[in-house]
Amino acid sequence: MFDAAEYLKHLGYDGPRTPGLDTLRELHKRHVMTVPFDNSANAAKGLAVWDEVDADVDVVFRRLITEGEGGVCHELNGIFRTLLAEFGFTYTLLAAGVRGPGGGFGPDLEHMLLSVPLDGETWLVDVGFAGLSFVEPIRLSSDEQTQYGVTYRIVDQDGYHLLQYRGATGDWNDVYRFHDTPRELAEWKAVARIGQDDHEWNWAGEVIEAGTVVRSRGTEDGKLLLVGRRLLRQSSGVERMSVLVKAEDLAAAVTEIMHPRQEA
Repeated sequence: MFDAAEYLKHLGYDGPRTPGLDTLRELHKRHVMTVPFDNSANAAKGLAVWDEVDADVDVVFRRLITEGEGGVCHELNGIFRTLLAEFGFTYTLLAAGVRGPGGGFGPDLEHMLLSVPLDGETWLVDVGFAGLSFVEPIRLSSDEQTQYGVTYRIVDQDGYHLLQYRGATGDWNDVYRFHDTPRELAEWKAVARIGQDDHEWNWAGEVIEAGTVVRSRGTEDGKLLLVGRRLLRQSSGVERMSVLVKAEDLAAAVTEIMHPRQEA
């Protein structure tokens, strides 16, 4: 059963239990560093994974928090929005299309995220995105916002809000685009029904075949991302990619992402 006290203990959070920006930042950061993205249980489903978008929060909580496993975007952002409500935050459920090959984007309901209003501003909240993205919430603004060596901004393009990031060097990279229109879970259920035979999805400028296992977790200064055997380490805005040929190297990377306390 969902238990806020157990949740906070898992995150290592013992701060204020009232809604505020500092609280939101700390909860968000601890979540992406502690509860990993892991699609291994759903990798073969393609868009049919959305059929479970309305899964019982108690069931998801037990698997992700009590048992310490990882989940996909709707599971991670699902239990997190339940925690935010416990703190007195209000939120809006949003949908995004992820950057695909050739500069295009996937369908609008390809990813789930949240927005949270605080003190007259809107903050983007997303603890469920597998790719490179913000560790702490970012303000819905075109102003540049830097976290851990990576700069983010949200610009308006073709009628969408477009999230972009730039590392320590290089150009701006598109992440995903979205509207600020509130969404309902039933909209993703409809995607699952029409996408039963869709066996690929967009991710970070490429198409990923269903069956590809993706795992990721935030770190103190960036992110760890494992796509199949490709390991990407982002640290202070610098990205390093390697291909893990040896089974023991792959196993070590999985442990580092999925069991950070054990690794420590």
